[in-house]
Amino acid sequence: MEKSLLCKFCLARFKKKDAATRISVGEDSCFICQGLSGLLPSLVKNAASQSSSFEWGTFSVSTSFPRSVLAREEKVADHFAPGEFSVLKNSINALAIAAISSQTGKKNSQRFADAIFSLDFASKTSKALPTPVYIFGHYQKLSREHCQSRWHCSECGGQGCPSCGGSGQNYPSVEEELGKVLQPLFGAASATLHASGREDVDVRMLGNGRPFVMELKNTKKRSADLREAEAAFASNPSVRALGLKMAPPNFIDAVCNSHFEKEYSALVAANRPLTKQDAAKAASLSGTMLFQQTPNRVLGRRADLERRRKVLNISAAQVPRGMLRLQILAEAGTYIKELISGDEGRTKPSLSSLLGCRAACEELDVVRIHDYFLETLKPD
Repeated sequence: MEKSLLCKFCLARFKKKDAATRISVGEDSCFICQGLSGLLPSLVKNAASQSSSFEWGTFSVSTSFPRSVLAREEKVADHFAPGEFSVLKNSINALAIAAISSQTGKKNSQRFADAIFSLDFASKTSKALPTPVYIFGHYQKLSREHCQSRWHCSECGGQGCPSCGGSGQNYPSVEEELGKVLQPLFGAASATLHASGREDVDVRMLGNGRPFVMELKNTKKRSADLREAEAAFASNPSVRALGLKMAPPNFIDAVCNSHFEKEYSALVAANRPLTKQDAAKAASLSGTMLFQQTPNRVLGRRADLERRRKVLNISAAQVPRGMLRLQILAEAGTYIKELISGDEGRTKPSLSSLLGCRAACEELDVVRIHDYFLETLKPD
């Protein structure tokens, strides 16, 4: 059987070396890595120097090799049983971790790292980047003119034009307002909002606020005074942030994939004055199961499906100008505006059908989200 020429590093990864290998004279003539393993010290040094530009305490390592290297390794490994050799990437990773720890005095943590050291043996380059910082909290939206996430202008795609007044956005956003405070606090290059559901632009989010996680990328700092951030939000007339805490990456899933009952306050007008008797009829919708086809107003961006949602409780009171004020507790995902209007029969039953008139939601506020489950997870 023809033997393979291996460098000292690759040879050391195989047991029973005389079975298929023999050491080569020079590192560059190694059948497997062709000298690439010798780049490890310089790649680590380069990445370590980059890591001094940001704050970090733990690190993880990722390495990549040309496919041809891995294919040649597999050809040699075919002559060995499992357990008789160690994989190139695993061996290089172990050496890289030891070298980085020695040079920086920091600890390795592959799952919860503050910095990622990426060593690319194919391009012979390396880099160190900070992992994102995640901030959990609840936001209040006091404005009826802010959307939740950045909404690029449909005319210019975010470049700025007369239609959007040069802002590049259809509306100012909660995401931008949160980023204005949190990005400079952590020296972040960008910020992305992950929230539990969303409210319409013209709907306020009051009460305990909506749970969210802010993902801050390419940060210079990993710690900051979050009470200072809350104090800064306290003077914002449109968006507030409460209970800010550091959170792990997996908290995004907990926040975004959980479904919570919500309480609403809705001001209702109709094409006739609404009476105390109408208020009593509205309250009779408590405990009703709704059949809601995707609303016409969002049909262009959501699948046309029928959803079943329960109205858990409604209380109603007559208010001036012939209107009603509804207090509604409903399951997650209930379309409240359509519960009132009926949406041309796409929501059944509806307040409009019950009252026998055309009713519409004049103002809507979310006043509480029942997200008590998140309190048990202790994000920090």
